[in-house]
Amino acid sequence: MRKIAIMGAGQSGLHLAIRLLKSGYDVTIISERSAGEIFNGPPTGATYLFNDTLQLEKELGLDLWHDTACHSTGFNINFGTPDGNHAFSINSKTRKPGVSIDQRLKFYQWIKLFEKNGGKFVVSDTTPSDLLACTEQFDLVVVSSGKGPLAKLFTRDDSKSTRETPARKLLQLHINNFDDPGKTKFTSITLDAVMGAGEIITAPFYQKDDIQCAFLLIESVPGGPMDVFEDIKSGTEHLHRAKEMISTLLPWRYEAFANAEIIRDDAFLKGAFAPLVRKPVVQLNSSAAVLGIGDTVILNDPIVGQGGNNATKMANSYAKSIIERGNKPFDVEWMNKTFDDFWEYSKHVNRFCDIFLSPPQPHVVELLGAATQNTEIASDFVNGFNHPPSLFPWLDDAEEAQKYMASKMAVAV
Repeated sequence: MRKIAIMGAGQSGLHLAIRLLKSGYDVTIISERSAGEIFNGPPTGATYLFNDTLQLEKELGLDLWHDTACHSTGFNINFGTPDGNHAFSINSKTRKPGVSIDQRLKFYQWIKLFEKNGGKFVVSDTTPSDLLACTEQFDLVVVSSGKGPLAKLFTRDDSKSTRETPARKLLQLHINNFDDPGKTKFTSITLDAVMGAGEIITAPFYQKDDIQCAFLLIESVPGGPMDVFEDIKSGTEHLHRAKEMISTLLPWRYEAFANAEIIRDDAFLKGAFAPLVRKPVVQLNSSAAVLGIGDTVILNDPIVGQGGNNATKMANSYAKSIIERGNKPFDVEWMNKTFDDFWEYSKHVNRFCDIFLSPPQPHVVELLGAATQNTEIASDFVNGFNHPPSLFPWLDDAEEAQKYMASKMAVAV
């Protein structure tokens, strides 16, 4: 039985570990924090998972909140101008529902399931110097440590990374309309964009204490009119400032937030980072190397909700490659190919994110405008969040965009 070690207990690491465990591998997860420490820790990103990702979880029996959390298909996109006027809206639905589960609850339950099924879970502050010893004990070591010190061993891939600095400042709040929580206004994904200022994303969110609420994610262009949270410390104050900003920049959306309250004062997450791609392999010596997965090697801004989805699909892709390898060595050539095979999918994800972090290209504005008039274009666009390669080449090429719109308009006629 081949022995696999996974450093880190996040979305990609846990999914990979459980898939390999169910395929007959001897799997050890090495985590800096225990399951209880993860559950009781600070909020993490409110990852929204689309249906293809949920199906991968369902295959492994990991969809533990199917009957308790709000699953939604509604998808609304609104655009406004910095002077407070509404420009246009796209209202559509995803073909199948998605969901957002608090990762603290999810990872806690997944770790318990992993251990129940015979996986080994070790709590240890693994340092970069410990990795070499791990490679001597295991057939393969996979690093899934997100933004931690182990991730910094992986060097930036300049050919695949497009940004040096953060394109957005991020603020996430967990909120609800407590005047009438049974009729919360946040039952669908809604993306409100103010051109040149940033975006506000809301969606249903199942919080770790069994609270069905919503997450509010504010993506502010640094130095722009949404970037007003630098001096704030508490969750309540953040929400108060957010309401003030919304009433000024998006008055046409303010009613949805008027009665919102934060579920608890520490229910927020704040920060900024530059999206990047790292090279997937760290060579420790002439014969030992480790492979990166998830945020360790592909770190995207959450603007189009791809982080958790990409991490899960990457874990699934890696698991297939590991299983297909059989008893052959997990050498550097195999590691690089394993990453490259997944990159054929993820290059579209990364480009999708980059397009919406950048000033809009004229053909993108035209596409979005066409989506307000054509239900097929609207559906194709919102369902592209589930499978970003389906958006290409027409989302990224002006000539292809014209061909695509012409074909859709011809069908509509």
